[in-house]
Amino acid sequence: MASNDKLITTAASVVLVSDSVDGVTVGEDKATAFVVTSGDIGDETILNFRTNDSLINYRLISTEAVAPGPNGTIAVDAAESPDGDMLSIVAADGSETLNLRYLGNKDGGFAYADASVRLSGFTEGYVTNDTFDAASGSTTYFFDNALGLNLGFDTIDNFGSDDMIVTTRRIYDADDSETITFGANKVLDLSGEGGPKSTDGKLNPGGQIDVNGVSGDVTVLDFLYAREVNGVTYYHYGIDA
Repeated sequence: MASNDKLITTAASVVLVSDSVDGVTVGEDKATAFVVTSGDIGDETILNFRTNDSLINYRLISTEAVAPGPNGTIAVDAAESPDGDMLSIVAADGSETLNLRYLGNKDGGFAYADASVRLSGFTEGYVTNDTFDAASGSTTYFFDNALGLNLGFDTIDNFGSDDMIVTTRRIYDADDSETITFGANKVLDLSGEGGPKSTDGKLNPGGQIDVNGVSGDVTVLDFLYAREVNGVTYYHYGIDA
């Protein structure tokens, strides 16, 4: 089992260079983490920012949704300098008003991604080690593993037949039976960008989830269905009663 401490696992990593020059970076055809490091990167533009891309900033921008200012830019280090670097992010569909959602902090980076991907009613697992309690009622837990980031080691307690786990990449199913049997570690190993792969149980590129029911460990989940919303496919797993 691999560590869950590394943030960027299966995504491509593009570092915006601190060269004080305004520049344009074009997104790739796979999940890409655009990394902003401390230093003068100039005023940068990212084109073709897709729903499975992420922004990894060296400092916290906000723990809430991040919306571009009136000029269509995001201040990536304005808290340290009133004349700090500004970042323009243009979505793959050409939209210049892309809102980002916060995904937590680890491995020296604060992670953000397209806010529209987290649908209403989803409880999202961040890149940190999160603990959830499903005892309060039917809950849908969302893990955006298509980002190619490690989403940490999460725990869900009191998971029942009315709860679901939703991912953006399928979970590896060794025999294509649509029944996911956990490995010897008794946790759910998440796939990453390009997955699922047979190595997911060893490398856990998307992180891991310890799923606990009312009376003990949950070690089997059923694939329930998939649905597409705005070009993103969501895979729903749960206990098929």
